[in-house]
Parts: sequence; structure tokens; C-alpha cells
Amino acid sequence: MDPQVKKQHYFQKKYDDLSRFVSYYYQVDLARSVNPEKILEIGKGNGMVSDYLKKIGFPVTTCDFDQNLNPDIVADVRSIPVASNSFDAVLAYEMLEHLPFEEFEKCLQELKRISKKNVLISLPYKSSSFEFFFKFPGVRTLFKKGFLHWLIRIPLKFGGIKVSGQHYWEIDLYQWPLRKVRGIIERHFKIKKEFSPPLNSYHRFFLLEK
Repeated sequence: MDPQVKKQHYFQKKYDDLSRFVSYYYQVDLARSVNPEKILEIGKGNGMVSDYLKKIGFPVTTCDFDQNLNPDIVADVRSIPVASNSFDAVLAYEMLEHLPFEEFEKCLQELKRISKKNVLISLPYKSSSFEFFFKFPGVRTLFKKGFLHWLIRIPLKFGGIKVSGQHYWEIDLYQWPLRKVRGIIERHFKIKKEFSPPLNSYHRFFLLEK
């Protein structure tokens, strides 16, 4: 397999839009929430997440198939040359869909092998949605959060690799519904947390535990 995009792809304004930065926040926050001593990030991209985690004190090793991104480990997610139980947390955000769905379970098994406890992933969720936000004086005092958020999601059919050019599959309404994806995940992990963040319902996050 060859890299699907060139290194410059990850540094374009079109790529790093507002919703992407929302995703970065939750990628970092989810990793921080499990307080790991050692982190492996698979799918380095532009290095935004690993750089931030390092700056706030977490030891991070990066792994990517594309050697041009200068990861610490150059490897395929299906076979990573590290010992079992090497990392407290393994991050694989927005990268498992870049392989055929038939490889999804094999990837999960490899992530489970190299993790001591937690695996954190996010997957694209093909849908149309309506979001409502309410922020007013006293909302934090009353609800212990900065705003109230409601999401109405309408799942759509994903067109496949020929349409997307990069993704082989996405969570959708027909071929890869959420219940099917969740069922495969639950063969190997406990799902401790699952959510789509405000302003980026396209990314579905899963905090998994062995």
C-alpha cells in the first residue's frame, strides 16, 4: 500500500478547519482523561495531537505508515513491531477507515495486543445533522457545563472508496451501521465512553478498555 495523500495534505487550511480543531481538542482530552504513562499514537498526521500531549507532559511515541511524516515507528497498523502490553494508551484517531472494513477487526486485535489497558479510536460517521446550542448566564452553575447541546442525526449511505478517494468505509445507515461497528468492537473491548463532539458530529469517539 502507498500513502493516500502527500505530507502537505495535513497542513492545508481546508484540512485544518474549525471542526478539525474541535476534534483535536477531544483527541487530546480523551487521552488526558486516562492519565497514561506511555502513549502510542497511530496515524501521526500533522503531529498536532502528539506535539500537544508531549508539551503537557505525556511521553508519546508516534507510528505511521508514511515515513515522510517522520514517525518514531514506520509500520502498518495491522502489524506493529512492538511487544505486547507496551503502552498504557494506544490512540488511533480517524485512520482505521483508510483500510478495508474486512481489516477492521484485525486492526482492533493488534491495538489490543500492544495496549496495557486503553485504546482510543475515532471513526467517521456519515450523516446529516442538526445541532442546537444554548449558552446563557448561570448555565455552568446549573448544569456543570459551559453550554447545552442537542444533536439530531440522520444517517446517510456512504459511497465507498471510489467516491471518497481515501476512506474505504464509514459508519453509515446501510452497510456499516453503528450497531454493527459497535458489535465488532465489543468482541474485544469494553466501551467505556462513546460520543460525537459538538461542532463535529462527523467524528465518533470510542474510549475502550481491555
